[in-house]
Amino acid sequence: MNKIEQQITAITKKAIEPLPIVFPVKYGQIYMEIAKQHNLELHAEDIFAKEMLDEKMVRHIISLCECGDQALDAMLNNNMEKLKEVIEETKKLRFEIYELQKIVYEDPLTKSYTRKWFDDTYLANHDRLLLRGEGTLVLIDINKFKAINDIYGHLVGDKVLAHVALKLKESGGRVVRYGGDEFLLIFDQTHSLDQIENKMKDMLNYWKKTSFKTDQQNFKISFAYGIAIFTIGSNVEDVINTADKAMYLHKTAYV
Repeated sequence: MNKIEQQITAITKKAIEPLPIVFPVKYGQIYMEIAKQHNLELHAEDIFAKEMLDEKMVRHIISLCECGDQALDAMLNNNMEKLKEVIEETKKLRFEIYELQKIVYEDPLTKSYTRKWFDDTYLANHDRLLLRGEGTLVLIDINKFKAINDIYGHLVGDKVLAHVALKLKESGGRVVRYGGDEFLLIFDQTHSLDQIENKMKDMLNYWKKTSFKTDQQNFKISFAYGIAIFTIGSNVEDVINTADKAMYLHKTAYV
């Protein structure tokens, strides 16, 4: 471990001290955010294996199974007192499991959904390439985001990402942080293509009028987007590629 990695580890340990519960995935998220601020690019697999399960998470799963068995036994024996106890214990476990879901499915910086949430929600279990819903997908990429990080620093870049995600949520779509500065907006079938196009144009107009303020100077941002309609059974790679090509054309026009 080199000197910069030792410093990042020390800062991470200090950052997690106030947290009541810290799971490996959460530690990894905090570590990567701090590493990025120090211009050290890492990937999740550099810190933890994708399939790692925290010991407490396993205990919760076992406890839920036990609660289910106890509830069934209480109902069969008409033991209402025992059933009430099991219900109360299950409520407590549900809250903690909800917190676990937030760690896995919520991006800590932008508070939008993670790519894993998208995969688990929209991709069919039997074939992870096929979509099991229908609607419209919008792929969004912030123009010249690397320059923002280079000129103003990663902390300013993080604020840009968080603000963009906040505005995207106002569209009524489900916001997914798909990559570093890439987002997905997912709309269900009740939103027409014209409505979505208008929402995107409104957001572009918003950013034309809005400036970010720094100690050095103010700056504005813009983004490129591409839209693709998907149906049940659509290949997710084809849908993403369609949106990506449309986004590239839009980005070319911007440049």
